[in-house]
Amino acid sequence: MEIRILTGFVSEADIDAQIMRVKSAMATVPADTRVVVAADWRRVPVMSERVAARAVNLLTTTSDRIERSGILAMPDSPTALMQFFRIVRESEHPSRKVVTSIEDLEDWILPLLTPSEIKRLVEFLHE
Repeated sequence: MEIRILTGFVSEADIDAQIMRVKSAMATVPADTRVVVAADWRRVPVMSERVAARAVNLLTTTSDRIERSGILAMPDSPTALMQFFRIVRESEHPSRKVVTSIEDLEDWILPLLTPSEIKRLVEFLHE
């Protein structure tokens, strides 16, 4: 699953809308299938504390269906980066992590992908 957040999460409603998009996408996948997620959060700024708390809910909503998940963040925003690390830690999913480079994200999830999924991941990350 590809997730690109272009403008960040300003309100709890933004998180709720993202939860609905993820649930909708997951509904198209067979119930016994686990999903690999590549999330591009490079444009997501620091969130308010209320929005960040809701973001934990976003990451836990489908945790039982996630095989592995990587969130790509910008290394030049240390406050946002620390917040993302905290959100992921609080989601309590051992196969979800924040990375700061395309190469790290590829290293994290490529071993689980088919050749066509690898091709699409590379396209997604370089768009």
